[in-house]
Amino acid sequence: MRFSRPIVIWVLLGLVLFGIFAGGKKEDEVWVSTTENEVILDTDWSFSWRFIGEEIEFTLNIPTTGWAAIGFDPSRMMKDAHYIIGYVSNDGSVFLRDDFGTGDTRHAPDTSIGGTEDVRMVSGTEKDGKTTLVFAIPQDSGDMYDKVLKAGSTYTIILAYGANGADNFTSIHRARKSVEVKL
Repeated sequence: MRFSRPIVIWVLLGLVLFGIFAGGKKEDEVWVSTTENEVILDTDWSFSWRFIGEEIEFTLNIPTTGWAAIGFDPSRMMKDAHYIIGYVSNDGSVFLRDDFGTGDTRHAPDTSIGGTEDVRMVSGTEKDGKTTLVFAIPQDSGDMYDKVLKAGSTYTIILAYGANGADNFTSIHRARKSVEVKL
C-alpha cells in the first residue's frame, strides 16, 4: 500500500502535536536554557565554565545546602564518569573531591583506585538555600580516571545534589539531571 506525501505529512504532524500536548512535561524531562558558556536547568540549577590556560573553571549553582556534584561523560548511568563533588560546611569551609564512576550507581575517590586528586578549589558559598562551588580541573590531567575535556567537544554532563544539610560525599542524591553540552 502506498500513501501520498500530504497524508504522511499530516499524520506525522498529528503525532508530533499529540506527543507535545498529551500528558505535559514528564518527570524526567529537563527544561534547559543554554548560552555560550552556561547551562540553566529548570530555572534553579546552573553551571558555567571558562577555559583558562590548561584548565577549565566551573561554577555550579545548585538548590541545596548539602553536597553538589557534576559528572562528565558516563558510559552508562554513573559508570566511567569523571565527578567533582563538593559541599560547604556549616563553618564555611569548602570540601571538594575528584571521583570516578565505578559502577552504574557507584563512585569512588580517584585516589582510592589508583588515580590522583586533580581539582583546585576556587571558592564555595551557601546562601538562601543554594550552594555555589567554583573549581578548576585540568583539560587533560593525565589521570586515567579523569576525562580529557576539549573546547568545542560535546559531552554528557550529570548534575546531582544531596538533601539540605547533607555535608558529605556519601549520601544518596536528592535529585539528578543530565544534559548534552558543547564545551
